[in-house]
Amino acid sequence: MTTEEGGYAAATEQRLRLAEMCRRTEKAAEQIGNDGAVHDVAALLQRIENEAFHVMVVGDFNRGKSTFVNALLGARVLPVKATPATAVITEVKFGESPAALLWTHDATEPQAVDPDRLVELITVNNASGDERSPYVKAEVVWPLELCRNNVVLIDSPGLNAYDTHNEITLRHLSGADAVIFLQHAIAPMSISESVFLDGHLQAHDPFFVFTYFDAIDDHERDDVMASARRRITDLRGEDRDRSRFFFVDAKSGLRARMADDEDAFRLSGVSAVETDLERYLVTERHKAKLLGPARSLLARTRELRRGIPGKLNLLDSDIGDLERRWAAAQQPLRELEAQAQLIALDIRNQTRVLQDRVETLLGGFLAAVADEAPLVAQDIDITTRLGLNPLKAKERAQQVAGEITGGTAKAMEQKVVHWVAESLKPVIEQDLERLAERMNAELTSFEAALEKLRVDLHGATGVAAAGEAQEDEPLTRFLAGLGGFVLSGPAGALVGARFGAKEALRTFLPAFAIAAAWAFTPFGWPTLFAALVAQGLFQTNFASDRVEKKMREEIGRAMATQMRLAAPKQAQKAARAFAADTMEPIQREITQGMSSRIEELSGSVASARDALQQGEEAVERRRLELTRLDEQLSRADDEIGDLVAELTRM
Repeated sequence: MTTEEGGYAAATEQRLRLAEMCRRTEKAAEQIGNDGAVHDVAALLQRIENEAFHVMVVGDFNRGKSTFVNALLGARVLPVKATPATAVITEVKFGESPAALLWTHDATEPQAVDPDRLVELITVNNASGDERSPYVKAEVVWPLELCRNNVVLIDSPGLNAYDTHNEITLRHLSGADAVIFLQHAIAPMSISESVFLDGHLQAHDPFFVFTYFDAIDDHERDDVMASARRRITDLRGEDRDRSRFFFVDAKSGLRARMADDEDAFRLSGVSAVETDLERYLVTERHKAKLLGPARSLLARTRELRRGIPGKLNLLDSDIGDLERRWAAAQQPLRELEAQAQLIALDIRNQTRVLQDRVETLLGGFLAAVADEAPLVAQDIDITTRLGLNPLKAKERAQQVAGEITGGTAKAMEQKVVHWVAESLKPVIEQDLERLAERMNAELTSFEAALEKLRVDLHGATGVAAAGEAQEDEPLTRFLAGLGGFVLSGPAGALVGARFGAKEALRTFLPAFAIAAAWAFTPFGWPTLFAALVAQGLFQTNFASDRVEKKMREEIGRAMATQMRLAAPKQAQKAARAFAADTMEPIQREITQGMSSRIEELSGSVASARDALQQGEEAVERRRLELTRLDEQLSRADDEIGDLVAELTRM
C-alpha cells in the first residue's frame, strides 16, 4: 500500500520505521566506538521524531482564515473577529488535554496560560495595532483528529493589515510544507494579494481557497470561479495550479464538522481541501522530508560497516607491533589535524567572500533601485480622495499618504524580490558550485591521507573494502550528518543533491527573507507620511489633484532617500543572515566531520590496545561483538535501502 492509498497512517508508519532504524544504528555506532556517527545519527533521530507537516494559512485581513482553520479542526479553537484578530503566529498541535503556550521575543521556555484567555492575549489592540505584541508565537494544544496525524496548522496574522503582521508571516513561510492562500470569492486577487503570490509563493504550490462562496448567487458562481482562476493563471501559467482551486463556505463547514454531519461538510467545500491536502502532504512533502534523512542514515550505516574489517585486523596484531605503529603514526596524525584546520580556515574564508559578494551586490541594487521610487509613487492606485472639506483635510491627507506610501513600499519590495530570484540567486549558486569543486578536492586529499594512515595502523591493505563502495563525492558524505536538510536545501546547489528547483528555492536564499529585511521595518513608513502631512503638504488653496500629485512627488523622493541611506545596513544584515543560515552550518558540519574521523581512527587503536592488554578472552569477546555488529548493520543496510527505494518510487 502506498502512502497515497494509506494516507497519514502509511506516512507515519514509514517515519516510525526510519526512526527505529536510527535507534538501532545509533546503538551499533556506540558499541563500535564511533562517537562521530553516534552524534550524527542522534541528530537524524531527533529530526525524524520531531518532524511534522506544517500547514500555514495566509491571506489578507478579513478573509476568514481563523474560521476556515476552525472548520478543518472541527472546533472553535482560534479567535474569530470582524477586526484584525490574530496578532501572532498561532500553531495548533495535538495533545490529549487542551493547553495554550505563549512565547515572548527572548524566552527560552514558553509561558503556559489558560486556554480561555488565549483570545484576549493574542488578538490585536485595535487602538495601537501596529505596535509589536510582546509575544512572537502562540501554541495551542488540542485533542483534534487532524493534528493527531502529525499535522501542525498555523494561523498567520492577516496580511495587509499592519506591517508587523506581514513581517511575522514572511518569517515563518519558508518552513511551511503546505500553504493555504485564502481569498474572498467576491473580490479575489487584490493588488496586495497578487504581489504576495508573485513575490513570496513561487517556491510553493499553494491551495487557493476562496471563502464566502455561499454569499454568491447560484447563477453567478461559474463566472466568479472562472474569473478567480484566470487572475491566478495569468500570474503563474495555465497548468501549474490547475487542481488547486477550492470554493468554500467555512462557517457551514465548521457547523457541519461540529455536528458530525459529513454530507453538509462535503457540501461546504472544506472536505475537498482536507482530502487534497492529505494527498499532497503524504506524497510530495513526505518524500522530501524523509528521503534525505534516509539516504544520510544509509551512508552512515555503510561507513560504519567499512570500518569493521580494520578493527578486526587490529585485534590480530601483536601488542608490541601495534605500539610501534601507533608511535610512528603520531607525526602523520598531527599533519592530518593541521590539514583539517587549513580546510576549516579555507571554508571560513570562502564564507566571508560569499558574504561580501551578497552584501556588495544587494547593497548596490538597493541603492540603484531607490531612484525608481518617485516614478513608482506616481502610479500607485488609491481609493481615498482628498476632497475640499477643511475639517477632514488632515485625516484625508494622512489616509492618502498612507495608501501611496504602502503601495510604493510593496511595489519596491516586488522589484527586490524579482532581482534576488532572477539575478542574485544564480550568481550565488555559481559561486557555491565553484566552492563545491574546491571543497571536494580538499576533502578528497584529506580522506586519502586519512586512509593511508588507517592502512599503516591496521597493518593491512584494503581494510575499507567491506560494504558498498563510496560512490558519493566527499562533500556529500561530510554533509550527510545534517540529516538531509542541507542536502535538500541551502547546500543542494553545493552537492548536486536537490529534489528540484522548487525544493531548493524553499530554503536556499529565500527572496522574501531579504526583501523583508528592508521593506517592512527600517524606513518607518507611518512616521514618514505623518511628517509629510505635518510639513504642510496639504494646503486649502490647492486643488485635490495638485495636492495628490505633490504628495506623490514628496513621498517618492523621501522614500528614495530613505532607501539609499538604509541600503548599506540592510545589505549587510541580509548578507550576514545568508552566511549564518546557509554557509555556517556547512562549515560546522565539515569541521566536525573531519575531527570525528580523526578521533574515530585514534579510538579504534585505543580500543584494540585495551582488548590486547586484557588478554585473549577480551580479544575474542570484542571480535565476536564486531562480527555481530557487522551482521546487524548489513541487515540495517538492506532495510534502509528498501525504504529509500519506496520513497524514491513515490
